[in-house]
Amino acid sequence: MTEKPKKPRRPRVDSTTGIAAAIVAGGKQITLPEGTKFDAFERKVFTELCDEFSKTELTPHKVRLLVSLARQIVMLSREQEALTREGFVLTNSHGNAVPNPRVKACAGLTSSILAMRRSLGIHTRAQEGGSNQKAAVRRAHNKANEAERGNYDDNLIAFPKPLEEVDDDG
Repeated sequence: MTEKPKKPRRPRVDSTTGIAAAIVAGGKQITLPEGTKFDAFERKVFTELCDEFSKTELTPHKVRLLVSLARQIVMLSREQEALTREGFVLTNSHGNAVPNPRVKACAGLTSSILAMRRSLGIHTRAQEGGSNQKAAVRRAHNKANEAERGNYDDNLIAFPKPLEEVDDDG
């Protein structure tokens, strides 16, 4: 009795199928979840987070998690700015020194951000079960193949087309 794999294996990045998938993904636009609104800072952070991945790795679920992570990073940044202005110790109405509640909020956001980064596998070690080299090589191959898209003529009959091209204006 042979067991079938539960999930189809991802093609090797240096195989013909892997290269074709990366070229197709190179033309894919990242679509935000419906109803997502970003201010300029959140959009910048989201773009930086997306650049951590090759487009072949970005699934709709990962994009949704990256939206959440971008918002958490922006919240942490704003809380840290306020903490810098206010200081770590405040004075209450009785004149007693009390710790600023933003300290605890910043610690909680930092912990949450690090956990989300591990969950998404942004840290290379998390992606390949401890092997930085494998993940780095795979990511480099995918990014190089995605960049090759510009070297092909879109008018060729055999040019691979992305499956979805949807505008990402949220």
